[in-house]
Amino acid sequence: MFTGKGRQLTIYLGETDQHHHKALYMAIVELLRREGIAGATVTRGVAGFGASSRIHTSAILRLSMDLPIVITLIDRAERIEQILPALVEMAPSALMTLQDVEIARPGIGFRHGLPDVTVERVMRREVVTVRADDSLTRVVELLLDKDFTALPVVDTGGRVVGMVSDTDLLTRGGMQIGLSLKRAADAEFVRELHRSLENPERRVNEIMTREVVTVRPDTSLADAAHLMVTRRLKRLPVVDASGKLVGILGRLDVLNTIAAVHIPEWQPGTTVVGEHATVADVMSRDVPTVRESTAVAELFEMLVSSTHRRVVVIDSERRVVGIIADSDLVSRVAPESRAGLIRMLVARVPLGKTSEEARQHLARLHGQTAADLMTRKVVTVRAEMPVASALALSAEKRTKRMPVVDADGKLVGIVGRTKMMRALLAGAARGGM
Repeated sequence: MFTGKGRQLTIYLGETDQHHHKALYMAIVELLRREGIAGATVTRGVAGFGASSRIHTSAILRLSMDLPIVITLIDRAERIEQILPALVEMAPSALMTLQDVEIARPGIGFRHGLPDVTVERVMRREVVTVRADDSLTRVVELLLDKDFTALPVVDTGGRVVGMVSDTDLLTRGGMQIGLSLKRAADAEFVRELHRSLENPERRVNEIMTREVVTVRPDTSLADAAHLMVTRRLKRLPVVDASGKLVGILGRLDVLNTIAAVHIPEWQPGTTVVGEHATVADVMSRDVPTVRESTAVAELFEMLVSSTHRRVVVIDSERRVVGIIADSDLVSRVAPESRAGLIRMLVARVPLGKTSEEARQHLARLHGQTAADLMTRKVVTVRAEMPVASALALSAEKRTKRMPVVDADGKLVGIVGRTKMMRALLAGAARGGM
C-alpha cells in the first residue's frame, strides 16, 4: 500500500469569475498544471449562493447561471504552501480551505519508470515559434525572458520545418555569448548579447537544425523521455499526422510529472530495494569546493575549469553552506564589471592565460569573497535517495544540479538531471521500476 501525508486545498469560485478575460477556474487549472501540482479536479455545482454566486428572483424564483465552481487539489504540504500566494493573488475574493489528508495511493500507474500517461496530457499547448525568414535578433529577444533555449521553426501552415537553439546561434550564428548566463541579464548584458552576433540580420533558415525529432500526442511519456535522453534533447515538438505543431514537450514538463506523482516524498532512513538507482549510483564525486573566505580570482579559476559550472561552498567539516554558479558571479558583481566578466566566462580561459584587460576586470573585484557571491539557500539531496525522488525535487525547486550529502550533511558529490533521467529509464528497462 502506498501511503503518506498530503494536504488538500479547496477553492470556491463563481462560474462567471474572470481572470484576464479567461474563466478564472481555467486560469487556475492552467497555473497548477504549469507549476507541476499533482492534480486538480473542477466540480460545477447545481445550485448555491455566496460572495460570487447568488440566488436571483424576477417574476418567478430562479437560480442564477453563475453557479458555484469548486477546485480541489492535493499535493505535499510544502508544494501547496508555495502555490498558495499566487492563487490568492488570482482569486482574492475566493473562499479557500486547507486540510491535511492521508494519501493511500498516488492514483496513477507507471510505465518504464515514468507515469503512465501520454504526451498529450503533459505537453504545453501554447508554443513560442519563429518563421524561417525571421532574423536572429528576433530569436535572441524571444529566448531572453524564457526558461528554455530552443524554438520550433514553422511554415505558414504551422508545420514544423526546423528547430533553432542557443547551440545553433553559437555554432552557426556566430554568437559569442551563450544564453546560459541569461539569469544575470540586465541592459548591458542584452547589449553584449546582440553585439556578439556577427550578423544580427541573418535569417533563421541559415542556421536552424532541419532534421527535427518530433513526437505525436499519443506517444507515451516514457517513450518521449527515452527519446530525449538518447538524442540529448531538452525539447520535443509535438505534431499531428500532417506534421502541424500542436504542442511542445520539455524536459521540465517530464520532471514536473514525475514530481506530481511522488507523494509522499522520500524520507531519510527509507531503504531502496531491487534495481532502483540511487543518487549515489550516478553522482559525480569530483566536486569543486571553496570556503567562504575564498577570493574572486580563485572562484573564477574554478568556475572556468569545472564541467558543472558551479562551485560548492563548504565549512571546515565539509557541510554545504552555499553554492556559486557562473550566473551568480555575474549578477552579484558591480554593473561596470559584468560585461567583461561575461566575456571571460564565455571564453573559459584559465586566469594565467587571460589578457591584461581580463585581469583588470578581476582586479576591480578585489576584496570580494565567496561569502559575498554565493547563494545561501542550497537544495541538496541525500546519496541514498532514489533518483526518481531526486528528479522530483529538482523539478520542484527548479535546479539543474544539486550537491549530494551524506547522513551527517557532509558533501560527497554533485548530481545533474541528465544522468538521473538516464538512470531512471535504464533501471525501468531492466525491470527494476
